[in-house]
Amino acid sequence: MVIKTGNINTLTLGHLDPAHNGIIVYNLQKDGLGCLQELHLPNRRTFYTVIYLTSGVININMDKYACRLESMQVISFSPSTVLRVLDENEKKEGWVLLFEACLFTQQHDDGHPHFSFLREQKMQAQALVPEERQVWNVILETMQREYRYRHPDAKNILRSYLTIILETLDRNVFPEMVSLPKDEKEEKVISFERLLEERYANQRFPSFYADQLFISANYLNRLCRERRGISAGQMIRDRVLVEAERLLIHTYKQIAEISFELGFENVSYFITFFKKKYGHTPEEFRKMQ
Repeated sequence: MVIKTGNINTLTLGHLDPAHNGIIVYNLQKDGLGCLQELHLPNRRTFYTVIYLTSGVININMDKYACRLESMQVISFSPSTVLRVLDENEKKEGWVLLFEACLFTQQHDDGHPHFSFLREQKMQAQALVPEERQVWNVILETMQREYRYRHPDAKNILRSYLTIILETLDRNVFPEMVSLPKDEKEEKVISFERLLEERYANQRFPSFYADQLFISANYLNRLCRERRGISAGQMIRDRVLVEAERLLIHTYKQIAEISFELGFENVSYFITFFKKKYGHTPEEFRKMQ
């Protein structure tokens, strides 16, 4: 069942723990299911989310996708996705890691973790093999101890252990990427994707993003086709359409409100733009959900 709200709220780590240090570590058995309550209603987040379940089942909605997370599976979500965790009362055990991109400032010049799976916008639960479970249990126990005790150097230790967790996930989700170092072309595309996330509602032309990246629009298009398989213009349009989907599915906002929020000059242009992709008007799409 889809729950609609007046608006899609944005959660920060400060809402969950005012004394956070860029990361929060929850143990579902010790902390109880209360740590998932804030994720019950549709929300965006300013942090990444990783849920590792060791016992029980959790049903999760992310954008228009649904997933059943089962025992010994792990799943991750980027901040921009609209997430809702369906919290049943049955017993669950496992871990929830919530962390901000700025936690990696000292590791990467742009302050963002360079893990391919974190940029994915689709449900991608994966099972851990027994050897990984043993290692993860030790690491996560240590991480929560550091998180709770709040030692002066806890942030550095937590970041180091988190990097091991994320490197493991990246290797499992994209094994072909392990031996491929990030080159200048890939870094440009990643920078474009990051900038697009910030400006998609008011900047629709590749030339704007190319100027910000100090390259030509033609070169940006060539990079996107080479590394993502589509043009920069298509990536911009796809990002706008994803946001339109989210607002249509998760809010009560009128079509005109959504059109204005996404930077369209008029409602009719938004309807045409949306129908060209889906074959349905925004209102028809909403009724189908």
